Amino acid sequence: MRMAALLSRAERARRLVEHRQTLGTAYLRLLWLLGDGQPRTMREVAEQLGLEQSTVNRQVAGARRHGYLRRTRPQGSAAAVLEVTEAGLEVLDRDVTTAMGAIGTGLGALTPEEERELLALLGRFFDSYEQELG
Repeated sequence: MRMAALLSRAERARRLVEHRQTLGTAYLRLLWLLGDGQPRTMREVAEQLGLEQSTVNRQVAGARRHGYLRRTRPQGSAAAVLEVTEAGLEVLDRDVTTAMGAIGTGLGALTPEEERELLALLGRFFDSYEQELG
C-alpha cells in the first residue's frame, strides 16, 4: 500500500508539472523527438513515437498551427520533413526546464550516494514493473 501511495503522489506531481507547462503531452513528445535537430518524415515520426500516422498527422497539424514545427521538402527528395522552429525550441526548453527543475529539487534533498541508489532502484523496479505489464 505504501508503494501505491507513493506512485499516486508521483502521478499527482506529474500532473502539477504538466499543468505548469505550455505544451501538452503530445506536443512535448513530438518536439522532444524533433528537438535533436534531425529532420524526419511523418512516417519516421510515427514509427519512432509508436503512433498511428493519422495521430501524428493531427499532432503535427496542431504544432504547425502554433508555429512549433515547419515542414520542408529537401531538394531532390520526394518526402517532406519536419523540423522544430525557433518558437518550438523555446517552448520545449521552457517546459523541460520546468519539469527538470522540480526533479532537480527533489533529487537535491538526497546525498549523491542516495541519488545514485534511488535511480538504480527505480530503474530496476520499472524494468520489472513494465515487464509484468507487458
